[in-house]
Amino acid sequence: FARNSRAQGVFRFRPLAAAFRREMACRTDRPLEFFIFGHPVTMSPSPDIHNVGFGEAGLQHTYARFDAPDAEQVVEKLKTEGCGGGSVTIPHKETLLPNMDVLSESARVIGAVNTITKTEDGKLHGDNTDWLGIKNQLEARLASKGQESKGLTCLLCGSGGTARAAAFALKQMGAQRVLIFNRTASRAEDLAKEFGFEAFPDLANLSDLEQLHIVVNTLPGSSGFELPDGSVLERLRPVVLEAAYIPRRTAFVLQALAKGCEVVEGAEMLFEQGCAQCEIWTGKPAPRGKIASALLKALFEKGSQHPAHEKMQPYDAPPKTLVLEAMA
Repeated sequence: FARNSRAQGVFRFRPLAAAFRREMACRTDRPLEFFIFGHPVTMSPSPDIHNVGFGEAGLQHTYARFDAPDAEQVVEKLKTEGCGGGSVTIPHKETLLPNMDVLSESARVIGAVNTITKTEDGKLHGDNTDWLGIKNQLEARLASKGQESKGLTCLLCGSGGTARAAAFALKQMGAQRVLIFNRTASRAEDLAKEFGFEAFPDLANLSDLEQLHIVVNTLPGSSGFELPDGSVLERLRPVVLEAAYIPRRTAFVLQALAKGCEVVEGAEMLFEQGCAQCEIWTGKPAPRGKIASALLKALFEKGSQHPAHEKMQPYDAPPKTLVLEAMA
């Protein structure tokens, strides 16, 4: 699949979700198995999102983790009789693209899938909801600061599948200037060229900026990444989105919080994109409050046995989006 040249321009997103909803909602004659596909996925909270979604929709489908370092293992599982699809995470978001029979517009432009739905005829439909997780959360935080999504100057760190979704999201938000940094400069240059943005090889030059509204970090949580000079965060106070959620408080999140920035946590992005997936697979609005409550219980409640629980400290300050959604 060639990546769509329309990455250079803004278009109105027409989701494949409506078709998926009609088809998937009527598949209640037998339970299907859905999975989070990737490596490693042993700590993924995605089952806590989707088992609630299926249950609230009155469906008998189940959702579990499927740890697979090899993309071929994922394809084999998708082809089994009882599999209805699943979520896709690192390292398969880009490598599974050629295995899809149909791609949504967003997946085609982004060049990565995070959502796979197998229809009754066995075809694999690839979609991408990561960009919605990023866009919706960023817009909500900007609004809370009284900032419109216009004339934005943004910094995007990374160049993988999630970075591509972030680039698409920022394009749809109408960002005026997006600077892309990656440790391999050539990859940042390629991504910048594709989306009409700017490669930004030296983060030391951030000190020259007069405005910075958004910083999105998609580099691995274990990388220890942070800005070489955090004073730009304190001076310009951008909204920061950290895509990684394990560990919850990455080095970059700690730096941003220390400088007084509003932070969208990885768990909040996960929640938002997961709700979009839920609507694709159930054909109904996602039960956002109940999903948020399930995540709060699994990840932050004292005594939880969830495999990611110990990575979610501090427990007494859970992500604000989850708290607000659970209270709504």
